[in-house]
Amino acid sequence: MQPFTLRTLSKAVSLVILAGLLGACQDESTTPEPQKEASPMYAKGLTLSAPTDSDLVDTNIAAPTLAPINTSTDYVSFITPLYGEYQASQPVLEQASQSDEYWLNVTGAELNAGVQLNLSQAGSLVRIAPRGDVSTGALMHADAVAPERVQIQRIGQTPQGKNASSPQATESLVKSLVSADALASAGLADDSSALQMSDKATAGEYRLQVSQPLVAKANYLVNVKEKGSPYQLSIKAPSAIAADAQAVGVKLALSQSDNQFAPQAKLKQADGTEQALAMVKQGDEWQALVPADLPLASSNAGLSEIEVTVQTQVDGRPVQRTVKTAFKSYVNSASIKPEVLTVWDKGVPNQVNFELNVAEAGRFGLSGVLTGTNTEGQKVAIMRTQAATWLTPESPKLKLMFDPTLIQASGLQPPFELNELELQDQGQMARLSFQANALVLSR
Repeated sequence: MQPFTLRTLSKAVSLVILAGLLGACQDESTTPEPQKEASPMYAKGLTLSAPTDSDLVDTNIAAPTLAPINTSTDYVSFITPLYGEYQASQPVLEQASQSDEYWLNVTGAELNAGVQLNLSQAGSLVRIAPRGDVSTGALMHADAVAPERVQIQRIGQTPQGKNASSPQATESLVKSLVSADALASAGLADDSSALQMSDKATAGEYRLQVSQPLVAKANYLVNVKEKGSPYQLSIKAPSAIAADAQAVGVKLALSQSDNQFAPQAKLKQADGTEQALAMVKQGDEWQALVPADLPLASSNAGLSEIEVTVQTQVDGRPVQRTVKTAFKSYVNSASIKPEVLTVWDKGVPNQVNFELNVAEAGRFGLSGVLTGTNTEGQKVAIMRTQAATWLTPESPKLKLMFDPTLIQASGLQPPFELNELELQDQGQMARLSFQANALVLSR
């Protein structure tokens, strides 16, 4: 046996320090090997809870066809402290909106020839906004319309027995005119001009005509707003829709009316393209049918819209309304495998390592809320944890970190639980799955 010397002691200390440094470096990128629970740090395999009917879980995955908008490969992790009794929350899956207005897309030639307006009450506001057009490859912006060159006449009736084309007849139906400059000073800087209809312009059909020569193919938006109207068109629709969906279910209702109507719908994508959609009634819901092979989005950036217009008669009044709903189109590009590896440090959870099924390389994120239990048996929030990184089908692991200091400072006891487990595809900026009560962290 070699004699124990000061040099031998120094060498041994160096080896211990080196081993410690190597261990610290490995802790940033790898999971500790499972050890006995008596060790300060050990790992334990667990299984996620079975999804409930209210969870969003789909194990069928597919590769996205659109270019990702986030291609960062860095691993990032954020922890936000939470306090107080845990209040469960669910993602918003449906959204609702309502409208007391409608709008028409018309050309300069149509405005010069005259377009029909349906007014359900006096005092309606009519706005004419020029629009840009890039169909020829170059941007062409329509000219602004001078409000004094706008004429509005009741169809089939000459107001007050006067010549329908006379300035006096037009003046009697218009309360005030607003120029593009005046609207711009009020914050609406799109070269719009507007007019407020008078009390004499009661419910009926009218013709809007512009005497100013306009470029025939120029595009304009005519917006009719009937503020305070009892006739509100409302819509309820999903806030996220699978990109390959062939139909989108929406609920439509027109207040103060039980009349049947035939809605017209169109899909407006983030790049400005539009596509007419056929509408079919099924029970109390309408189905907007998407043409075969037409994706619901042309880009992962932005939202798509479905715009619905309804035209009907209520108590002899012509009622026209347009309402729209925005949604996120997505491809279910990944799913979470139920088997996870939990890592514990001094008796409290340190991290959960997940493995995903990934259809194609991309940037994915996980988030969740860790809770503990107080002496009264109540579930108390400790922290929200989030992490994201670049994953591939060959390297699909992502760890969600906890802060042991926060857990110990909370004074809470097991069972610790991971709630609101959400998987996002950051290349699409879309939620892929959500599980309200995902994991009970048992030692």
